[in-house]
Amino acid sequence: MNIIALDIDDCILPTNNNYFGMTDDAELMLEINLKRLVMIIDKYNMKVFITSSWYAILNLKDGVLSLKYHKEDECTFRQFNLLNKYIGNHIIGLSCGNRITDIKKLSTENNVVILDDMDLSECENDNVLFCETKGFISGNHGYKIKNFLENIPL
Repeated sequence: MNIIALDIDDCILPTNNNYFGMTDDAELMLEINLKRLVMIIDKYNMKVFITSSWYAILNLKDGVLSLKYHKEDECTFRQFNLLNKYIGNHIIGLSCGNRITDIKKLSTENNVVILDDMDLSECENDNVLFCETKGFISGNHGYKIKNFLENIPL
């Protein structure tokens, strides 16, 4: 199986707080990233494993993703709805709380593509590709993923 080990905050959901001031486009960027992620998922028949700290506020039961707490703020609820809309049906698991442990376990029998803003290059091996992603899934990420999954040397 091909799996995306997905971080959320600062990886596919950038912050609205920037050095040049506050923006209001983080959720737009999240949606764009999720649309790109779905294209990757569909092209390579992938599943998603959430390695993000969001695992602490999410439930996954019988393939249905939900928020653990009903009192989450409106912003988190909108972001969750976007996640659920685009990739909810593709999520197969939530982190144990340690990304490296998650990735080691996942990669024993699967190809794993890590999308994370934290440097997890130490996890790379023949079954694991790390794509540093800081706010936007670009064509360069797609190129690396294609070459990795089609076994083309990078």
